[in-house]
Amino acid sequence: MVLRPSQTLPLPPSRGLGRRFWMLWAAFLIANLGTGISAVGFPWLATSLTRDPLLIALIGVAAELPWLLLSLPIGAIVDRADHRRVLAATHWGRAVLVGGIALALYLDLMALAILYVVAFTLGTLTVANENAAQTILPRLVPRERLQVANARLTIADTVAGVFVGPWVGGLLVGVALAVPFTVDAVLFVASGLLVMSLPAAEPQVSEASASMRADLVAGLKFFWGHRPLRDLGLLLGVLNMAGAVAIATQVLFAQEILGLTAVQYGLLFMVGAIGGMIGAQGTPWLERRIGPRRVLLASLAGSAAALVIVGLTSSGIVVALALSASAGLGLSWNIITISYRQRIVPEGLLGRVNSIYRLISWGPLPLGSAIGGLLVTLGQFFGGREIGLRTPVLVAAAVIAILFVIALTRYSTGLWSRTGSVDADDQE
Repeated sequence: MVLRPSQTLPLPPSRGLGRRFWMLWAAFLIANLGTGISAVGFPWLATSLTRDPLLIALIGVAAELPWLLLSLPIGAIVDRADHRRVLAATHWGRAVLVGGIALALYLDLMALAILYVVAFTLGTLTVANENAAQTILPRLVPRERLQVANARLTIADTVAGVFVGPWVGGLLVGVALAVPFTVDAVLFVASGLLVMSLPAAEPQVSEASASMRADLVAGLKFFWGHRPLRDLGLLLGVLNMAGAVAIATQVLFAQEILGLTAVQYGLLFMVGAIGGMIGAQGTPWLERRIGPRRVLLASLAGSAAALVIVGLTSSGIVVALALSASAGLGLSWNIITISYRQRIVPEGLLGRVNSIYRLISWGPLPLGSAIGGLLVTLGQFFGGREIGLRTPVLVAAAVIAILFVIALTRYSTGLWSRTGSVDADDQE
């Protein structure tokens, strides 16, 4: 049995994605441009306040903690809310926060404690924004076009958030630390305005239909009873934790081992994004050609290999090429798994199931960031600063290699099916 989302809004013809999708795409592009600028601005600001790897890693912990603490209630709220308003409110809330950072810098009032508070609040708004964005998409495009729509959104994310944004962020940091946050605030305001041009859509769950607790239980039953979805969530949780270990102190790795400036740090993201764009654009063809199972396995193997290369080299060019290959495979993973989730989960449950999936798969991020900072501290104690900065990258590579072996030998249903029948009913 295939679980289909209910189509509560008239959908565009199946051959096209429609004007509403492209309005969402434009808002997504602009918001991710701001996020990409901040991807350089925030860590560079942090290193101007402290050089302690553990204190820098704790900024990542603060930003990622909402995935662990707030994913479930936010998912229930999203299912009861107008997704358009959730998206706009979270964009504007982020504008206020990054604008506040810029103001604090202009007034010379910036402190590490402020950065922790802002990171946690931004993370909370990001949880709500990403849940609403994934939940609204099946209302805007036909089911058979979800793969293409997710690929287009992923390309927008890559171009703006990874290709252009960090490079622009590096240039703006060179002007003044406050400038990237000022620009970021303007972009978030514009993104919220674009989202509000979408038509309103009544939530699938009435506020009077059940308690929030009952809503969460219903979503949890669906998620845990669907074995392929559950396996994906658990696997991704460990994978994301390993990634957080590797990148917790990446700004220090870039500065001290690769010797990069802020602009060069942004260019590192740009080169990596080239592979991401290729992967995103080619995912529908690649999935048809070799099947989702092989694409997902290649993503795991490629990520492990890339981290081994990064952990052993001191060349910024080699690191950029390794990250480019890994990004292409990683974005293929995202497109395939997100589209799968949107196809099999009924629309009325999608916000809650997304939140549960994100809790399982993104909840370990703060733990990973903390472990990354601790590994640097321990590594530099026993082997010096350089060994310390390389240690979390190599540890993460080993963890992902183990995940590859587990997926290869133990997973065989849903997206991991060797027959390619990925939408079969795998409810237990």
